[in-house]
Amino acid sequence: MSTTMAPTPQASTPGPQALETTAPTGTPPATVRREPLGFFSGPFRRRAWSELLFLVCTLVTGSVGLAYFFFTIGAGAGFGVTVVGLYVGGWLVVGARMWGGLYRAEGRALLGVDVPAPLPFRAGRGFWGRMGRQLGDAAGWRALAFLFLSFVTNLVGAVFSLVFFFYSLGAITYGIWYRFLPLQQADDGTWHRGAQYADQWFVDTPGRIWAQAGVGILFFFLWPQVQRGFVHVTRLLIVNLLGPTRASLRVADLERARGRTVEDADARLRRIERDLHDGTQARLVAVAMQLGEAKEQLAGASSGTGDEDAAVNDALGLVTLAHDSTKEALTELREIARGIHPPVLDNGLAAALGTLAARSPVRTVVDVDPALADREALAPAIEALAYYAVAELVTNAAKHAHGSTVWVLVEPAASPRPPAPGSTEPSTFVRIRVRDDGVGGAAVNLTDPRPGEGSGLAGLVERVRAVDGTLDVTSPVGAGTRVDVLLPTVVPGEK
Repeated sequence: MSTTMAPTPQASTPGPQALETTAPTGTPPATVRREPLGFFSGPFRRRAWSELLFLVCTLVTGSVGLAYFFFTIGAGAGFGVTVVGLYVGGWLVVGARMWGGLYRAEGRALLGVDVPAPLPFRAGRGFWGRMGRQLGDAAGWRALAFLFLSFVTNLVGAVFSLVFFFYSLGAITYGIWYRFLPLQQADDGTWHRGAQYADQWFVDTPGRIWAQAGVGILFFFLWPQVQRGFVHVTRLLIVNLLGPTRASLRVADLERARGRTVEDADARLRRIERDLHDGTQARLVAVAMQLGEAKEQLAGASSGTGDEDAAVNDALGLVTLAHDSTKEALTELREIARGIHPPVLDNGLAAALGTLAARSPVRTVVDVDPALADREALAPAIEALAYYAVAELVTNAAKHAHGSTVWVLVEPAASPRPPAPGSTEPSTFVRIRVRDDGVGGAAVNLTDPRPGEGSGLAGLVERVRAVDGTLDVTSPVGAGTRVDVLLPTVVPGEK
């Protein structure tokens, strides 16, 4: 369906002054800053020396951390037969988080990998609840796994790195210090002063000394590359074991979204109550008073106590005024009802968006894929959310873009990520793209919206995230603004 509607003056819902969005969720937000490490420039880069320092430092911390790992496993197995032993083992598991913090700090300072801390530990209620949370602390167990695995990789990496580094230095300077080596007698009776690599093969001639120096130079340039491989394994362990998991980030994000959605719903109810109390209710009270006064006027006229014509005229004026007030009250009630659930959605999303385009103060072109014309294509809650998303974005474009046309595209889309086995996540999505030909340069706020911001894009972002959707903004200066909203076709968790 493609609809083009001419702009007509119409009041619209106020929106924010600039587009806002939030960072995509579902991926641990680790930042890796790595200086380039070329073959010939590698030994002279700061990165090579900081990685060497990291490996040397972890020889000490890794040894103590490995001891903590075995003590935790041993204490948990040895004292696990008693309740107190389980409690102590649980605290040791939680205490492994401190080791994770130490390695994150070392990685941040020496490896250029910035990994946020996992979500804080939450103690359960009661003795058994606390003990269960401690023994089941995933961040603690992942930190323990890191202590064991990183000790192996860092130890091997430190050995290889130090061997390559010091052998290269020794081989390059061999021609200076080999004269101080003790004399050795070969089988043929000759005496030699130098390193022996094979049976009766001594490095004490000019050619062999220069060859030794050449091998040392090769090892000197190979040293950062060999070291980089082992450090990269450690870097992967830090990112994947010491940071927050995708599941924990998703749960925390859903908890925040749920809290803000509840606040948003409460704010909407308060706004409806205020509108009913200050507007519609006041008008209906006035209507009742006017009708009561008209009744008294007509009662006086019927009793013959005065000028009947004047009384009837006054009563007619009051009834007319009450009639006008009743129509205004009905108009207000329709606006409030439209804010709760637009009746036009009963005819489908395509028809609702066409009506929205007709009421838009700027020329709006709507294109809805025919596959979404079926009322069963989208869940009612998703359909309403899609309508409100388009309404909010079109309103913002009309108020702030200063363009001539807004284009709205609604089409099916594939899932942004492959579903996990046994997951209840929706597999089909709908993409809503709203773009304009305005000035662009919209400010994008990547931080979380403030609690209680139920209106504008701040509230829209929270409602989109609450159903496992995404909202992305592209707004180059002078090239218009494009907003992409990706929504599941059903509410997550429903079938």
